Amino acid sequence: MNGSSARQLMSQMLVEKRNSLAPEKVGMRCEGARRMHGLSRRDVAQIADISFNHYQRLEQGTSVGVSAPVIARICDALLMEDDEKARMLALHQVWARPRRPLAGSRVAGSQAAGEISGRQRASSSGV
Repeated sequence: MNGSSARQLMSQMLVEKRNSLAPEKVGMRCEGARRMHGLSRRDVAQIADISFNHYQRLEQGTSVGVSAPVIARICDALLMEDDEKARMLALHQVWARPRRPLAGSRVAGSQAAGEISGRQRASSSGV
């Protein structure tokens, strides 16, 4: 599984779980008529103590740099079972796996430049 698939699956799991939870189940009082059956994104963000925009991007699969503790807080906010939480954290690991720098990237280029400079210094000093 690649990062993109993991992101998509996480997004799907978050939406399904959020839609399946009644606000009363997480201790929220509902006053007046609600247009939705489950929790809103704002509800989840508030319970998990993260920003609405951050949660929205995570649910849409466009978030970057989310940490495992934030994922755990969201799982707790959505009252996920231990197996669901473990799956979310495993998906997060796949998603957050560091990428290798490309051959033409700045890091690779600066390393190559450093090696050349080092060789030039050695040859110019008569070594």
